[in-house]
Amino acid sequence: MVVAGCGVAGAEFLKSYFRDVLVVSPDHRLVCQALLPAYVAGDVEEEELCVDLMPFFENRGIDYRRCRVFSVKTRCNTLFTKSTNSSESLRGVGYDFAVIAVGGESCTYGVKGIENTLSINNLEQARKARKKMESAKDVIVVGSGMTGVEAAYELSKYCRVTLIEAKNRILPLMCERVSSCVEKILEKAGVKILTSCRVERIEKGTVHTSCGELNSDEVLWCAGIKGRRLPGLKYGNSGIKVDESLRVNRNVFAIGDCADVTVNGKIATKTALEAERQAKFVAKSIAGRTSGMYRPFSTLDKPFAIMTFGCRGIVVAGNLVLASPQGLIYRIKRKIMENFLKKFEA
Repeated sequence: MVVAGCGVAGAEFLKSYFRDVLVVSPDHRLVCQALLPAYVAGDVEEEELCVDLMPFFENRGIDYRRCRVFSVKTRCNTLFTKSTNSSESLRGVGYDFAVIAVGGESCTYGVKGIENTLSINNLEQARKARKKMESAKDVIVVGSGMTGVEAAYELSKYCRVTLIEAKNRILPLMCERVSSCVEKILEKAGVKILTSCRVERIEKGTVHTSCGELNSDEVLWCAGIKGRRLPGLKYGNSGIKVDESLRVNRNVFAIGDCADVTVNGKIATKTALEAERQAKFVAKSIAGRTSGMYRPFSTLDKPFAIMTFGCRGIVVAGNLVLASPQGLIYRIKRKIMENFLKKFEA
């Protein structure tokens, strides 16, 4: 068994699978991405949002190889990898079964000048963004999904923030009640919101949009996630194409942000909750303890989310919205994150 990647999906699979495993990943830390907006704003430190998985690997007898997967050749059951700290050529890693959990990357939508933006899809990117934000006075956040709205709020404590959304309201994948509630929170915090506004081109210091030119010190790109491409695997609308059992083929699975999961018309969102559920399903499937279809939970038609804005918090479950101004939801969210990381401590 070879597992590519040890983010939430990969780590949860390793927790649920009890046979010999080789992990190939460029990083052996598990990061709670839900806390990255607060980290970029300087309100959370690294030790609060990640855990080193090496002690966990050692205790479970899991082999670890620090390298990145570049391609997959399913005909000969081989992943092609390259070490992160050398200039060596690609190296083949054979497998009987493989679980691909290599994560995602930003959706760019063909916008020119993306290299002039910052993103927070992983800890390395978040470190760079945090350093840049220390001296920023005017920041533009592109994309108003959960990461975008939380990042806009956190950064508004220290600088002027403009939030840009191409759709006609923020949080467009959730019900209008959620959009309205979060919009009020952001506006009260001083965030300027521009909806029905498309980004056309980005230059240093200037963002060209359908609403005109906007100046800023930094641009944070939060306009969606798509699965990382691996040559040799079929790619769907948002990631590696899998069937209703999360299989790429008979002995390769893809889970988490890298996978395009649609079952009976239900689209699995790219959340930690879905990643955990997919990992557990695949572990049971390989062990022969379950069969049949995977059933997405946090789908686009019935989203589930916990969003925090300082002492304010919102829980979304479909069309149900629960808001709390006393910090209760924030403490619940932090506790969930802490408990998840503790599962992997030695």
